[in-house]
Amino acid sequence: MIKLNGDYDVFGDGSVKILSTPGHTPGHQSLLVRLPKTGAVVLSGDLVHFRDNFEARRAPSFNFDRDQSLQSIDKVAAILKSERAQLWINHDSAQSATILHAPQYVQ
Repeated sequence: MIKLNGDYDVFGDGSVKILSTPGHTPGHQSLLVRLPKTGAVVLSGDLVHFRDNFEARRAPSFNFDRDQSLQSIDKVAAILKSERAQLWINHDSAQSATILHAPQYVQ
């Protein structure tokens, strides 16, 4: 077990990076994964629940800390831009329907 404070490069090669994205909860994390064919993908966790929340920079009222939520959304937006990454929003069923699921897989 490693107690993290901030972002963490899991393998030390940039292929998988845990992103500190507090706001929903104090220790909330998202995941940046660099896939060989798909490219960079950020798995949102509970950063936002729908694409519209991300684009409009809205944090749910039940989040632990609204300001941290908005800072985390901005942080991920900057990563998406710099990495040309996709944002996969865990609770967005419309987006989920467009992503391969087991036994298929994303490369």
